[in-house]
Amino acid sequence: MFALKVSLNRNVLTQEIYNLLKEQILSHTLPPGDKINIDQIARDLDVSNIPIREALSRLTAEGLVRMVPFKGMFVTEISLQELDEIFEIRIPLEVLAVRKATRSIPAAEIEKALKDMNRLRKEASKGKTKGLDILVEMNERIHGMILRYSDNQILRDLIQMHRERIERYFAISYQEIQPDTLEVECLEHNTILEHLQKGDVAGAETAMQEHLISSHKRTREIFTANGAVK
Repeated sequence: MFALKVSLNRNVLTQEIYNLLKEQILSHTLPPGDKINIDQIARDLDVSNIPIREALSRLTAEGLVRMVPFKGMFVTEISLQELDEIFEIRIPLEVLAVRKATRSIPAAEIEKALKDMNRLRKEASKGKTKGLDILVEMNERIHGMILRYSDNQILRDLIQMHRERIERYFAISYQEIQPDTLEVECLEHNTILEHLQKGDVAGAETAMQEHLISSHKRTREIFTANGAVK
């Protein structure tokens, strides 16, 4: 079940188990709705139940795991309702982040991001790199950069949590992402970068909001078309 190994250093054990379980959930190695067998994990990793329960407590707070009384811990199901609710919260948070970051991001950082976007567009057109990998890198490059310069750790943590929950939908919906969809993603991210480059706060906010609204719509449509919901 677990392809990764964890260190037995007690100071980092809980963190490593948390990282391991999160990766398994986001990649669907632990599928939505699966019961989490704490005793089996303890045997597999040769550790006590205590650090596993501590890691699961963190994942429960992040919405990736749920406790069912008298039944145990389960990987949270995915649904259109959850997807809609995540974007409903994420959009205003990221608009706030880009508002705070627009005039703080160094020009050299934006220039590098534009070059990276150009590289990713070329990779997408050649089809040599998985579309999902390109999308994840693109999102981390642009959204991650904005978060780093938003100057608000709580805001960063909230957005990162919701971005990770959306990754579970990407893992299903975007396995066979089409080149034209990647092209649209590239263009939307470039529009955000162009406004950042000009220091245009209002323009960057609008571009971010429009991008996330479109991303929500695309993800919802692909998620539904793939038969991921009944």
